[in-house]
Amino acid sequence: MKQLAFACSAALLLCLSVPSHTFAQVNATVGGTVSDQSGAVIVMAAVSAKNNATGIVTNTTTNANGTYDFSSLQPGTYTLTATISGFKTATYNNVGLGQGQQVRLNFNLQVAAAGETVSVVAEADTVLATTSASVGNTQPAGRLQPAGS
Repeated sequence: MKQLAFACSAALLLCLSVPSHTFAQVNATVGGTVSDQSGAVIVMAAVSAKNNATGIVTNTTTNANGTYDFSSLQPGTYTLTATISGFKTATYNNVGLGQGQQVRLNFNLQVAAAGETVSVVAEADTVLATTSASVGNTQPAGRLQPAGS
């Protein structure tokens, strides 16, 4: 019985001595809302996150609330895109994600003429803050330009 109590105590001490950062989240999370120019949410919009270094693309769609979530992206630089028929494609370029970072990126889609695309350039330091659990940034309509302009 004493050996069992000693073994349990040793195991408990070993668990308590492991640094808390050992269990820290390694991957980043990105989420947000996709809406139209009037602010109405867009359901079933396709949202993709492409790791620029590896080329790996992760896809999801917005839910009934117009929100999307990438719960486990490897740290790196990403291109995020939201698209749905009848709207211009919107893109955040060069979004840097660090370990355990939680980022909120909202897309505001504009009604499209046939074949138009909108690129939103978001530099990591203007969109991401590493001291809070959630970050968001809305780009004013005047800053959005059709791709190729």
